[in-house]
Amino acid sequence: MECSIIICTRNRAATLERTLHAFQSVKAPDGWSVELIVVDNGSTDETAIVVNNARHSTIDIRYVFEAHPGKCRAQNTALAVARGEALLFTDDDVEPASNWLECMVRPLLEKRCEAVAGRILLSPELRRSWQTHMHRIWLADVPVLGTECPELVGASMGIHRSVFDKIDAFDEELGPGASGFGEETLLWMQMKEAGLRIRAVHDTFVTHHPDPSRLTRSCWLAAAARYGLTRAYLAYHWEHSPVPCPTLHAIIVRFKLILRRLLSRSARPEAEGCPAWEMSYLARIESLMRYIEESRRPRNYERRALRRRNLLHVAAQNPAGDPKEFLVQHLE
Repeated sequence: MECSIIICTRNRAATLERTLHAFQSVKAPDGWSVELIVVDNGSTDETAIVVNNARHSTIDIRYVFEAHPGKCRAQNTALAVARGEALLFTDDDVEPASNWLECMVRPLLEKRCEAVAGRILLSPELRRSWQTHMHRIWLADVPVLGTECPELVGASMGIHRSVFDKIDAFDEELGPGASGFGEETLLWMQMKEAGLRIRAVHDTFVTHHPDPSRLTRSCWLAAAARYGLTRAYLAYHWEHSPVPCPTLHAIIVRFKLILRRLLSRSARPEAEGCPAWEMSYLARIESLMRYIEESRRPRNYERRALRRRNLLHVAAQNPAGDPKEFLVQHLE
């Protein structure tokens, strides 16, 4: 049985080293061939040294370099070189439980499902009393999983390789380094559309150690903007959801945001925390404004499609002008 664990990273050598050290407690069952692929997405720190110095008694650690920025680009590079039938994805700032590998992989190899979603526990030192469900989700804190088609979260998910025979690889306009969010969300929606099975794995977990700066107000507001951009992309390109009068709606929501900010005391950018209502308002404004921009482009997908539209077909519908120029821009 072959399994590939995939970690994409960029300029986070210190947290990556901690993660790779934590993997020393994760053992591969007898007879399994397991590789851990670390894709260096253009790092300028000591990432390569950290990976090349890492050792594991039963898991082969491989270093792969992808110069073009974007987590989805790095993930697609990993897919191209991975040898495993089961593909596990996690992040460079987690600590997996010792049984994480076996619990996540076995349902895939036994063909009980096409994907698995694992539990993710936010590091205790980053928990705060003011955190709402929205805050926890945006920090990838998923301690409890639903039983019916649980959503995939990149810090702990597994996918059978056969899925990518039906569904495109990761959309490189989504995720960190692009829109900021949504790379696994689109894949999850496409899997649901295709009728593929997604199973919750309750008896293992990874502990997530995001940088403490993510608790600051400025980071929450930046995340809200990225979330809005992602929602606009998915709504326009994949769901084909109509948004009537987006400019007017954006003006109304912005007015509500300004008014509510005047009625409350806004914290300093470096202070911890941000009200969920403020994050929601800002995400909605950014989503509406980005939808206007996206609607000037040809759609990348037929409605709820499993694969992107042919680039030549999209270029032919490019309202901006020369299809050749469009292709050159999108092939760079």
